[in-house]
Amino acid sequence: MSRKGFKLAKSAMYTHAPNMSRLVAFTLAEVLITLGVIGVVAAMTMPALIANYQKKQTVASLKKAYTNLSQAVKLSELSNGDVQYWNFSLTGEKFFLEYLSQFITINSSTISGQNIEYKYLNGANCTEDLCTGNSYITYIADGSLLMLSRSPRSDAKAIAIDINGLKRPNTAGKDLFVFWITKYDGIVPFGFGSFSSIDSFGEEQNFSQYDRDMLTGTKSYACNKDKKGFWCTALIMMDGWEIKNDYPW
Repeated sequence: MSRKGFKLAKSAMYTHAPNMSRLVAFTLAEVLITLGVIGVVAAMTMPALIANYQKKQTVASLKKAYTNLSQAVKLSELSNGDVQYWNFSLTGEKFFLEYLSQFITINSSTISGQNIEYKYLNGANCTEDLCTGNSYITYIADGSLLMLSRSPRSDAKAIAIDINGLKRPNTAGKDLFVFWITKYDGIVPFGFGSFSSIDSFGEEQNFSQYDRDMLTGTKSYACNKDKKGFWCTALIMMDGWEIKNDYPW
């Protein structure tokens, strides 16, 4: 009986390899190094990303507040006549009730202090009428606070918006932004307008045109980390509703 089979060609070699795959893995040291690099990169980039997000949120809230105030003033003019004929000598409470209360949606209102300690941009305690219990405070439906100065003037009424309500930092130029409602210009950023330029503190607060060097300069209300920061509202608006890299954030 013959046996069937096969022959290998000359020089051919048969090798049995049941499993040619090979597991590849990182060592513990390699994993730790990789995590360390990721941690360093995150530590370097996250603060910048967070700050950029906060700036954009701040600008969006400020722009919304300005839009709401502008609309309220325009609607009030339809009922109460041109703003140049408004009685700016009224206290903050009476001014709000007379000219704005019908056109701004609020949650509640009060004229008592809320124990909020506001700061100037330079870190000093804010002693302005707007920053103390002397102002009239009303709570806006969107969660912000609106404050009107109780001090009488004949040509303008100072008005501030704390865009995040009672939350910190409660600092001018960060979450506290100041406007004027003026007899000649309507709603404008604090310091802009054709009116008396010296306040009760004896400090110059008026500029007749947008001058970036002045807004960021040496005047007491300038948007400068060493100053009060009340002109930061004007700076953001002048810069096209943007917080630029040189802003004292």
